[in-house]
Amino acid sequence: MLQSSTPLVSVSMITYNAEKFIGAAIEGVIGQQVDFRIELVVGDDCSTDHTRLICESYAAQYPDIIRVLPPGPNLGIAANTRRTMGSCRGKYIAVCDGDDIWTDPLKLQRQVDFLESHPGHGIVYTDVETISESGALVDDEEQEIIRGMYSSGYVFFKLLQANFINNSTAVFRREWIADHVVYPDRSYQIPDHIRWLHISIRGKVQLLAYKSTQYRKHSQGLSVAVPHSKIVGNRRMFRQSLYHIIPTFHRHYTGALNREEKTLLFRRMLSLLFRPPGSLGDRIRILRLLPAYFPGFRGTVQLAYSKWRKLVLPLTAHKVTLLADFKEYFNQCYATILTHIHPELSCELIHLHC
Repeated sequence: MLQSSTPLVSVSMITYNAEKFIGAAIEGVIGQQVDFRIELVVGDDCSTDHTRLICESYAAQYPDIIRVLPPGPNLGIAANTRRTMGSCRGKYIAVCDGDDIWTDPLKLQRQVDFLESHPGHGIVYTDVETISESGALVDDEEQEIIRGMYSSGYVFFKLLQANFINNSTAVFRREWIADHVVYPDRSYQIPDHIRWLHISIRGKVQLLAYKSTQYRKHSQGLSVAVPHSKIVGNRRMFRQSLYHIIPTFHRHYTGALNREEKTLLFRRMLSLLFRPPGSLGDRIRILRLLPAYFPGFRGTVQLAYSKWRKLVLPLTAHKVTLLADFKEYFNQCYATILTHIHPELSCELIHLHC
């Protein structure tokens, strides 16, 4: 690696109790073949195993590259992300979670070269392959679905629907998150999705369509068996962030919106008006913006129909299921009674009843 006074790229690596994985994650970073200086900023979140000792051992071997942030209290993923990225000094920030592995030694060079020559792009990301706790390649149906969402260009509206940018594959411009606030809240675990939305308002996103990273799924991973409380927290924080993201979009975006895009924004804004969280001032700001994204009569009808399908049809299906269950229970009781009253006739009577 060619070293200069200031790193061009800072690699943000948060980790917690990852002693089995952290070495491979660090090796993937220090093995990058680049013609610029990089730094690896490690935010160990008060691990109770040997994770910190392993990180400090690597830092002692590569003092010009690796910085392990001082120990402190356990912060949780959001606050630890804020602390670690806040310590990054590079023009660009790359992310590698402490249980993932960069497998392409030219990953950073390819991505930085693209960003250097495309100033209108804020993020470059790649595809991944999924590995197990032991490091074996595994089939990942969830990742196949996400792979079908991959997109380049202005992807703000696609990100409003779902996150498809794998955290450990992304490189982005640090200055584009200068005004981005990460809430230090333990109840959620999607600071990356909110970050991508924030950046995508300002410019384009680019997919480099190859697999640069191994994404590890294991029993302690954040994406495996997500607790219900975290799912609720993710939804709540996503809505909370929209109170700032939508007005920022309104100020920055100058292009024309099609009906589908207006409908999506209109739907998101309506959800903010009628669901927690959000202060009265937040809701008033959204209410004032609402007419600008009215999708017209057809779009409103489509929105109403989609809500009907989402809310009414499941209730109808539930009623049908209850009726079927009651009929089966009634038949079982009927058969039991007939068997005790007249065993010889029970089968014939049951047949006629059904």
